[in-house]
Amino acid sequence: MITTGKERLLIIAPHADDEVLGCGGLIEKACRYENEVKVVVVAVGDIIHPHSGELVNAETRIQELREALAILGCTNFEIIYKNKDSLLDTIPRNDIITRLDTIIEQFEPTMVFIPLPSYHQDHIVLYEACFASLRPRPSHLIKLIAVYEYPLISWQFQKFWNTGELYLDISETIDKKIEAFLKHKSQRRPTKHLISPESVKKWAEMRGLEIGIEYAEKYYILRSHIL
Repeated sequence: MITTGKERLLIIAPHADDEVLGCGGLIEKACRYENEVKVVVVAVGDIIHPHSGELVNAETRIQELREALAILGCTNFEIIYKNKDSLLDTIPRNDIITRLDTIIEQFEPTMVFIPLPSYHQDHIVLYEACFASLRPRPSHLIKLIAVYEYPLISWQFQKFWNTGELYLDISETIDKKIEAFLKHKSQRRPTKHLISPESVKKWAEMRGLEIGIEYAEKYYILRSHIL
């Protein structure tokens, strides 16, 4: 899946922290093997988080993202909307698609990873926008388009049973993934929460057990092309 210095990976995330939850191991491994990696976070903003009751501003989320990606070896990231956290359903869909189109055309990825459409409205909107932006283009062939998951998909409105499944061995990089996740300090949950650091590690362990390795990330293949 990841070879030394040959791929251009685009990770598209609804919010800052989703990139680590879904693709932290992938980002670290791809960067370590000297591939080009770009992370696009679609929405941050000033928001009161229900889990803490505290107001967290957009600049805090961006700084946390910067520090998390630095742990994983990635410096190339972009924020599309800096005042739209949990408000993507209020933006004309065409505006989101157009912005994604531009990023895809400029970065020219060989692999793209997008979020699974969970119960959160931002995730649903972004999945649908990504699906539109990643329509086939004869001028730019993307060899792999896949959906990444995160622990909160344990409660979702649809299942991805009819797609190919791809597991990435992150046994060597699970500690980096957790270290990066801890940089998202404003998102810290209690131990028993589905996206606590402890649960994130257990989730990776569960995916590893499914294929007989220590830790893994699981992806669902939407489209693939073997060169």
